[in-house]
Amino acid sequence: MDTSSFLSTAVFFCLIHCSHSDITAHHNAVKCSSPWTRPVHPFLRVVGGSVARYGSHPWLVSLRYKGFHFCAASVLTDRWLLTAAHCFSDSSEEFLGDVEAVVGEHDQKVVDRGEQSFRVKSVKLHEKYQHTFPMSYDIAVLELQESIQFSDYVQPICLPFPGETFPPKTTCVVAGWGRTKERGPLTPVLHEVQLELVDSAVCQHVLQTLGLGRDFYAVLCAGPERGGKDTCQGDSGGPLLCPRADGQWVLVGVTSWGKGCGRSWINNRMNPPTARGSPAVFTAVPVFLNWLLRTGTTGSQCSVGDGVLTGTEGIIRNPAQPGLNYNNNEACSWSISVPEGKQILLEFLEFDVEEDSLCSNDHLTVFAGEDMLLGSFCGREAHPPLLIHSGTARIQFVSDFSVTGAGFSIRYRAVDHDYSLGPDCGTVAMFESQGVLRSPNYPRHYNNSTRCRWLIRAPQGHIAKLDFSDFYLEQSERCEYDSLAVFGDTEAREEIVLLCGQSIPPPVLSFSSVMLVQFHSDSSVSGRGFTATLSFISKTDF
Repeated sequence: MDTSSFLSTAVFFCLIHCSHSDITAHHNAVKCSSPWTRPVHPFLRVVGGSVARYGSHPWLVSLRYKGFHFCAASVLTDRWLLTAAHCFSDSSEEFLGDVEAVVGEHDQKVVDRGEQSFRVKSVKLHEKYQHTFPMSYDIAVLELQESIQFSDYVQPICLPFPGETFPPKTTCVVAGWGRTKERGPLTPVLHEVQLELVDSAVCQHVLQTLGLGRDFYAVLCAGPERGGKDTCQGDSGGPLLCPRADGQWVLVGVTSWGKGCGRSWINNRMNPPTARGSPAVFTAVPVFLNWLLRTGTTGSQCSVGDGVLTGTEGIIRNPAQPGLNYNNNEACSWSISVPEGKQILLEFLEFDVEEDSLCSNDHLTVFAGEDMLLGSFCGREAHPPLLIHSGTARIQFVSDFSVTGAGFSIRYRAVDHDYSLGPDCGTVAMFESQGVLRSPNYPRHYNNSTRCRWLIRAPQGHIAKLDFSDFYLEQSERCEYDSLAVFGDTEAREEIVLLCGQSIPPPVLSFSSVMLVQFHSDSSVSGRGFTATLSFISKTDF
């Protein structure tokens, strides 16, 4: 698009908390961005586009001013929508009085099945939003005057898990009623497009070629170098959705801006400024998860006391009293800070949270500091203790609008830096520049039926390295008895190496800044175990 007309283009858990008060029994078990409503059209485009399948984007909203479409939005809950801030640079009461939000929309020339219209009660722009081009912090939430009635054609959208990433070349989907070509007319019928995510460094470089004079904060790009597929004027505020493994579509970006519509951006600097193009530019939603939580738009507030916790010991629980279940639609966040020179021990006393394989429904997530993801927890079994080599941590609990459970009770304690979890083990989260990993009781024999985990996060631009000085585990084919496994991710899906036997292994390097080490022993033979030195290596040293 032209820079003068920029109303266009752009864990371990689903943060959206969808209100259930108006959902029929048929939809009580439906999650956000349910697989049965995902986009499935095989030929997806917006600029150069094709019509979307009816009902395939039930989270998409048409925003109209005096009856005319001007922007899009996404359904967060029955009362809140997410959109781009630049759509509401004028957020006066007079302007909002002429704005309506239409959900369940497909063809704007007719009244569609499931279509509902709502007046906007209020708008909240991000406090750092800058309307001067190129825009930054281009994100806003809208509060409706009445509640949406969810149906097959109207559903909430999923937000990404904290720390969840989608790699470059991930094929994502955008839909809208915007222009189907540069300077063309708006389309009355919903169109859709597949766009691949662009590497963040490439994104920043291409945007710099536009001569706009500064870095671009919290944006992501999507679209082919050769052009031909893009978003355009009228698509602003709509969602960029990317798939996760379980079939859910996740809101990764909010359509923000771009240079031209469907232009090529190959060798931009070789072209005159007026002929240059860009990928579609989106506000990066993962960056703003905490902001959305603070606005109170992601569902009802926490039913128990949350907030800042200080001191040397305390209990975090939900629900507040035993014998009850936690509520649907909850968003709770506790920030823990212990005295200087101490680190944090979390002990899971009770745990009964809806279980699913990816912990994408109800879940509890733990961070070191404010945003260093350590893992998400769900299920019906108590988890082993977690020792965090940090004086601050954050615990966040989220529930959706279907199944609940008896909840959880977690004790936090301030402990010394030489504290050990002992032979019973658990999980240790390590961030020091150097440390030692040892099997329990080393150099004496480790216990049978032991489970130990070390979650290691290297500083930005570094990888983790393990150097073994001793190694003696029970030998077995394929290490099916006692073993030490090293993974390149917190979910233990990307195995780096599986070790057992009596030979000292060569050094082990992580793929990225994350390394997960898991030690497992069975119920019979044991050995003296292992010891290894942890260090961090700069990627530039390779």
